[in-house]
Amino acid sequence: MRSRLLALLICAPLAAVTCPAGAATEVHEKLTALARDIVYTSAAMFPTQATQLGIPGHDGELETPSERNRNAYIDKLHQWQQRLEEVAPAGRAGLELVDRNDARLLDAQLTGSLNLLLVRSTDRKDYSAGANNIVNTIFYQLQFLPVAGREGKTATDVSRAWTDLTNRLTRAPQYISASEKLVTTPGHLYGVVGNEQLDGAPSFFNGALTDAAKAHYARDTRAFARFSAARDATLAEIARTRSYIDAHVAQWPENFAMGRQAYDAMLRDEQLLPLDSRDVERMANDELAHGWAEEAWLMAQSKHDNLPFGARSGGGMAPEGPALIDYYRERIADVGRFVAQHDLLTIPAWLGTINVQETPKFMQPVSPGASMVSPRLLSAETNGYYFITPPASLAQAAARLDMNQDFDRDRILSTAAHEAMPGHFLQLSIARRHPNFIRRIQGSGVFAEGWAFYGEEMFVRLGLYGNDLDPRLFTARWERVRGARAIVDPKLASGEWSYEQAADFYAQESGFTRAAARAAAAAIATNPGYFIAYTVGRWQIQQLLSAYIQKTAGKGSLHDFHDRLLSYGTTPLALVGPELLADLDNPASAVRAAANY
Repeated sequence: MRSRLLALLICAPLAAVTCPAGAATEVHEKLTALARDIVYTSAAMFPTQATQLGIPGHDGELETPSERNRNAYIDKLHQWQQRLEEVAPAGRAGLELVDRNDARLLDAQLTGSLNLLLVRSTDRKDYSAGANNIVNTIFYQLQFLPVAGREGKTATDVSRAWTDLTNRLTRAPQYISASEKLVTTPGHLYGVVGNEQLDGAPSFFNGALTDAAKAHYARDTRAFARFSAARDATLAEIARTRSYIDAHVAQWPENFAMGRQAYDAMLRDEQLLPLDSRDVERMANDELAHGWAEEAWLMAQSKHDNLPFGARSGGGMAPEGPALIDYYRERIADVGRFVAQHDLLTIPAWLGTINVQETPKFMQPVSPGASMVSPRLLSAETNGYYFITPPASLAQAAARLDMNQDFDRDRILSTAAHEAMPGHFLQLSIARRHPNFIRRIQGSGVFAEGWAFYGEEMFVRLGLYGNDLDPRLFTARWERVRGARAIVDPKLASGEWSYEQAADFYAQESGFTRAAARAAAAAIATNPGYFIAYTVGRWQIQQLLSAYIQKTAGKGSLHDFHDRLLSYGTTPLALVGPELLADLDNPASAVRAAANY
């Protein structure tokens, strides 16, 4: 009975065409065991990963970076590759569709981890990585601290969480120093970008983190003193790191380029894209041209109909100061109602809440606009965090039509569509409940960003903004931004363009200020392969929607398509597409998403 139930839980979201009737396959069970070993062994080896995934038991720990431990992890990755080959040999002939695809997903995951160390070698290039990892991980711990009386947590749980946080801070200086010893070929751009992010660390440690610690340790001065000593030692080590980077970064080379061959291999073997870099560039050029054309059409309509852009276009200026947070909450509720009223997809009853907060200072250099932190992948929490970076002056932002700042109702709605509903918060909340563990741990940026981008345009077409021109212009300009990103990414990664060439092109095509364009180009250069996700993902979703409409012969609906699409997890769309279309042949597949909802 237990094995039969397991089979139903695993096979339900993938329909009968992908699982044999009656039981989960032996191959699937072995693949799942391998996936669990990869995730939980890696979390034990790298405790900060455990925290970011929401795996309990490691929040007070830090590994000691060393050549020995680095080589041990590489050896472990090779062992897992060999185990995968034994379970599902190359070619994987005769396997069920889901097993074949799950094996490909694990292969891509292991290949990506190895290439990060052996091809891109980021840990050899980024002198700030250890310090920034500490800041980001402590921030995660603060965001997701348990609250007594909520979700079954007790005062003991809260005290244990603070003990873990302090223990990790105590170990942080040694961790940062050890991680820097692995940096044998430090890179100029990595140093510049990393130091900008570390610039905000003191405001976070001495501000929000210390305020929370004071509140918790109000009656325990000894424990607060221990926290304060650990905090100060960590800040001193971060200051030493920043000073070293400042003193040496001008002499470091630009070593972010991996070469076009390695970039194409990354797209094929890690992201499982049926495209190479030249395909991506052609697609991006088409998208860029369409964004420019859309803007020209809107300008003509504005002139003919005497309709303004900006805050006067009909959306109305958002309030400044503390009221802005509540205003964002109201707009997020608006987009949720729009989704329901237009029957676009199922909004699960269990969906958590979105906490709107100002972006922490240490994150603002790399996150000038809005961003979302979704519930952690393997935790029990359901709530997420929506961060906004208010401009110094909303009125000045409106006058500039600044791309990274939301100053009116309609722009906030557009950003909320991407970050919250039906974008990242909804999609990732559904994905993390997938009953197939291998699908649950997927994190395809192409799926996540493609879906969020697709939702932005869908809301424009379905009338969220009425006849207001500004949100349509905003969407067209962000189409240009995404097109520019997907051109700059392969150009930089291949070495065909210098950083300065990329920044010049980006500023011209995106409408960003020169400073913002340089920051964007730096982020693209140091995160190769990510910023094509918006363009490539939206294109793949549109291709799949086209195939769905044709196969259902007009009997399908956006609601059905979207529910089906989201039920596969954050999985590469090249694998989702064939599975979704195959599931259409099963009459029972219309309710296949119920396991996730």
